[in-house]
Amino acid sequence: MSGGAHVLVGLLALGALLVVVRLVRLQVLKAKYSILWLTVGAALAVAAAAPGVLDWAAERLGIGYQPTLFLLLAIGFLLLLAMHFSYELSRMERRIRTLAEELALLRRDAERKG
Repeated sequence: MSGGAHVLVGLLALGALLVVVRLVRLQVLKAKYSILWLTVGAALAVAAAAPGVLDWAAERLGIGYQPTLFLLLAIGFLLLLAMHFSYELSRMERRIRTLAEELALLRRDAERKG
């Protein structure tokens, strides 16, 4: 990657970090999700600031082409993210179902009294 590309990736990582902090301050993004995105932004900033890190890691893992390691890490991250959001969605569906059932029972009791 050229020097200009590293500067661009660094600026994008910094911009992403600032957006995440702003979203948390505006209470649009929950703090538990902000940690995930701050970690991603920090990893991108490190990759931009020290371009040899990916080359070194790829060499240690026996990967001949450094962008392959980056894509492998990105795909792994996206799979973990999808799994996490599936877990959160399932948990929320259970909670919503329970709340809907409790609301139905409360409405039935209110209609009987009224």
